[in-house]
Amino acid sequence: MIRACLDGEDAIKDQGQSYVPKPDGMTTANYTHYLDRACFYGAPEMTLRALVGLALRKDPVIKLPARLEPMRLNATHENAPMHVLIEDMVREVMSLGRFGLLLDFPSSENTANTVPHFSTFVAESIADFETSYVDGKKVLTRVHLASDEQYDGADVTYELILEDTLYKFRRFIRDEQKNRVEVGEEIIPVVNGQALNFIPFILVSHEGLRPEKITPPFLGLCKVALSHFKNSADREHAIFLTASPTPWVAGSITADKVPTAIGAGTVWTLPENTEVGMLEFTGAGVSAMKELMDEKIDTMATLGARMLSATMNRNETIDTATQRTRSELALLHGVVVSVETAINHLLRVAADWMSADADEASVSLSRDFIESSMDPKMIESQMKLYLSGVISRATMHENLQKGEIIRADRTMDDEKDMIEEDGGDVSPLIPRAVA
Repeated sequence: MIRACLDGEDAIKDQGQSYVPKPDGMTTANYTHYLDRACFYGAPEMTLRALVGLALRKDPVIKLPARLEPMRLNATHENAPMHVLIEDMVREVMSLGRFGLLLDFPSSENTANTVPHFSTFVAESIADFETSYVDGKKVLTRVHLASDEQYDGADVTYELILEDTLYKFRRFIRDEQKNRVEVGEEIIPVVNGQALNFIPFILVSHEGLRPEKITPPFLGLCKVALSHFKNSADREHAIFLTASPTPWVAGSITADKVPTAIGAGTVWTLPENTEVGMLEFTGAGVSAMKELMDEKIDTMATLGARMLSATMNRNETIDTATQRTRSELALLHGVVVSVETAINHLLRVAADWMSADADEASVSLSRDFIESSMDPKMIESQMKLYLSGVISRATMHENLQKGEIIRADRTMDDEKDMIEEDGGDVSPLIPRAVA
């Protein structure tokens, strides 16, 4: 349902009665027109686009050791760059609250230069999972993942399992009686000649990396959007039936005198004492439907973290509005933290597999969801603090990064090198007192 709402009006209408039941007594042909006239308000997709834009307002800072550098441009099994993987993860976790990330090697043609990659699984592909306590820690011990493979006309399911402290990979299908049928040989993945004692798979959610069941963040918003769509279908249908005035004729009229046409240039010749009039809709039912739909639009705006309405009240100061908006973006913060933690965890594992320095492998996502460019007065204050010896040059550099004056991924040494290239002076701005 969430996926269809995010895909938009055509996806909802393609599902027909799954989301909009056919009214009693309506023919199939009339139901088709009834559904076609309805308009889907794309609040879920608009809200998601706004939230993802805020979460990735600043580019992620990606640091990789030389051995893992190829992952920057080919991070996934589909050869997607690392920044595309991050955007996909943020979008999926934000909307459906679940995303699967598996660290793996290519299944064949490995060489000394081969590096690991991420295999990704959307929420619908994560069919089942189990957890157990191993050495006092709660870990995944079994995961079933839907695949795009087919065997004997049946869908193949991947099974990642931790059995006897060994990570194993299996494939199976279900026969017509729903019995499990194994496909191919069981595989025990080996890295550097050693089997793994954990499943290199992470379930990412907006509530952390715990694999417990969660409620998708967009569930409530999508339910209201569908309810609004049903109201739209009813309202458009009511207007279709009642909006056009309908002529009526009362009296004793022979069959050859019954009017068969109407409009300019058409003359009706009727018997004496015949009455003629127009039927027009005068009730308040359609107006009530409009009011109900407007209420649901307001509800969708509220559920969408106010991304669909103004974020600043008329009597609010900028600081007050900023603090209030930050509190409303708790979902963003949770998603960013979870996505960042998941990628960093598996990047460290990948570095360990490749005998690289794990401390050099990291991805950092910004928590500055609201534009906070430092104004000239604040820049001047930072300079005064530095000149007076209250803060160091490194602290001033960090503050200028937070104030969006210096790029977040540019170190102080990088900035010094650029100043030198421009012919500037990188020596202390004032001589320090010598004891």
